Amino acid sequence: MTKFNYLLFANYLFYRKNKIKYSFLIFMISFTLTNIPHSRIIAEWEPVIGTMVRWPLAIPARLAFELSEEEILYVLVENFEQQNQAIDYFNNNNISLENIQFIFTQTYSHWTRDYGPQFLISDTSWHIINQEFNGYLELNGCGNECNENMLLYDCNNNSFCNDQPNYQTEGYDCYVNNEFCQDFNGDGQILDWIGDSYCDDGTWGLNFQCDEYSYDCGDCETFIEDSNGYCDDNIQYMDANYLTRGAKSQIRGWDEDDNTNIDFAINMNMDILNIPIFLAGGNFMTDGYGTGFSTEIILNENNLEEDSFKNIIQEYLNISDYHIFDNPNISSIQHIDCIAKLVNEETMIIKKVHNSNPEYQCIENFVESVSQLNTFYNRPYKIFRIFCPEILSASWEINPVAAYTNSLILNDKVFIPQYGILEDQSAINTYENAMPGYEIIGIEEDINFPWYSEDALHCRTIGIHDRNIIHISHKAVRTEEVINNNIEIEIEIKDYHSISTSPYVISVNWKYANETEFNNSFELDQVNNNIFIGRFQNLNFNNEINYFISLENNINEIYNHPITGWHTFQINNNYDLNNDDYINVQDILYLVNLILSNEFTLIADLNNDNQLNIIDIMLLIDEILN
Repeated sequence: MTKFNYLLFANYLFYRKNKIKYSFLIFMISFTLTNIPHSRIIAEWEPVIGTMVRWPLAIPARLAFELSEEEILYVLVENFEQQNQAIDYFNNNNISLENIQFIFTQTYSHWTRDYGPQFLISDTSWHIINQEFNGYLELNGCGNECNENMLLYDCNNNSFCNDQPNYQTEGYDCYVNNEFCQDFNGDGQILDWIGDSYCDDGTWGLNFQCDEYSYDCGDCETFIEDSNGYCDDNIQYMDANYLTRGAKSQIRGWDEDDNTNIDFAINMNMDILNIPIFLAGGNFMTDGYGTGFSTEIILNENNLEEDSFKNIIQEYLNISDYHIFDNPNISSIQHIDCIAKLVNEETMIIKKVHNSNPEYQCIENFVESVSQLNTFYNRPYKIFRIFCPEILSASWEINPVAAYTNSLILNDKVFIPQYGILEDQSAINTYENAMPGYEIIGIEEDINFPWYSEDALHCRTIGIHDRNIIHISHKAVRTEEVINNNIEIEIEIKDYHSISTSPYVISVNWKYANETEFNNSFELDQVNNNIFIGRFQNLNFNNEINYFISLENNINEIYNHPITGWHTFQINNNYDLNNDDYINVQDILYLVNLILSNEFTLIADLNNDNQLNIIDIMLLIDEILN
């Protein structure tokens, strides 16, 4: 028979009596681990003052109306002629010019997400990030196993599969026309990258500037010494007009997009931070606390090893935890915003496809990888799956599905691409579950600019963030972590105004889920310069609680966490062991009797270790004393 350890029980009561002596140490350790970084890239869901798009618009008029209704719509134009065209368009579509601001700059494409600005904020500085931009690589990924004869290495020792060249839709059969290359696409000729007039010096992902590959047969205007016989076959396709890897053969090009952030920063009188890497916004997510996410194509675009890339990101952007995932698509630009959407610090929406889709397993592998990660608050991400059915799309897309993750968060609204199919409403429902309280708005495609699988709403827009904000960091309550009905709420704040806007009034506003209004509240007390703390008291068991944190400063600005909507958790009664609707000494006696009689019941196993002992008694006493 298990003996009840009265000495241990007495020691525990001594601990409870003197608990206040230990609390300060525990508290300090907790917040040392979760401090807001001193400088950080702002996350998409943080406050914005507007959205950047490019003229001619590649978004529907309805979306332009929504984006300019309450915030500024920054429209990139090249000259006054374009500005006048845009003004006529807005007037004809009943879009007020009050919130339209034109930015004069040269642009080549409408994908402002990829070349537009990210923002680096600290206590004393605010920078527009000016990353490099030079268009898009198209790389193979999911499910492309390589035959032993086809595995080769370029001049930088990067591996590639010779019979899986990027831009296969342009007619390429191989990267290199060696003895194993054939007319795989059956068009009557063998086309490869060597000697095709595009300089392969790493710009397109591979480097053929060495003797092993005959210096790309002079494509980079370097000396050719063809000891391999690669240049003898060029006559059959050097004049093929349909070889269009990107847009380098045209007079205008991606370099025009590359100057956008400079012109925007000058117009807005903001400081610029130039970074020496390619960082397309569609392949970059951040939690705002020093964690970044991309697919591995980002390494190919920069022609860097992973460690080198991460070192640069750490140095310039203070991102210390960067997750790089396998390319999820068979062949595409492999941008992460077409597979996942980080909607807050701890929640990610990830696409789900039918199990017959060739990319199904690769997407599930992505989900598994994310599930192994911890958030800034050192716990797993909440993952919501969003079903993305097959769609009719452009010929250049492989395995196209609805890009529901390619959405835009704009303060208290979320805009989702809609494809005119039944699954559109299900996608909206998923966002409503993942982001309770946000206004979820579906946007139908424009017949002239349809939504694609790799190019939709998020790709063509980018938020312009607010410099003068107060940031609230809060580890939201989760049901699985609730152990009693008295729950502590802790926050850390960072005031980024040029002059402090304290004192602050900070409250937790809450309700039970079956109530319509947030009529309950309690204030948080300041325990040091930027840490505030408070407590839910005696919540009803077996209820769902909705709550949000509200901060008002001395200039009457209000900031909430979350930005809009609320956090949700469930509180369950696991301590009324004798089922008399009370938690008191009778439950302790009930538990002690179970232990003394060597009986076991699951309801009394409060720490879920499959045994009843002094630890369960401690937990029960802790619940009663709280």
